[in-house]
Amino acid sequence: MARESRIAKLATSIVTLPITVGVVLFAVSNRNIVEVQFWPLPGTLDLPLYVIGLVTMVVGFLIGGVIAWLGAGESRHRARMAERDIRSLETKLSNTQSETKKARTVAPPATIAAE
Repeated sequence: MARESRIAKLATSIVTLPITVGVVLFAVSNRNIVEVQFWPLPGTLDLPLYVIGLVTMVVGFLIGGVIAWLGAGESRHRARMAERDIRSLETKLSNTQSETKKARTVAPPATIAAE
């Protein structure tokens, strides 16, 4: 999209603002330190609870993005093939038009006058 319309910007703001407020409220409300341990690994981490929640959301977002990107692979492939076909057809059309133009500029064959 070259330019976003005012309506699209307004819709984005209407969605983004409450999410931002929710994330800030979550971070302010959950500042307690918790101990995080990953079972097979030795050691623990002491992190604020909001960090764990936000990191979990970001990881989920990234995994969802990768899944969506992989799922759209066939569509991207079809689009590339269509673009390749269009370029090929445009080249053929250009060649045909130039041949037609050359054929029209060549003088027609002389006609034999009837005696």
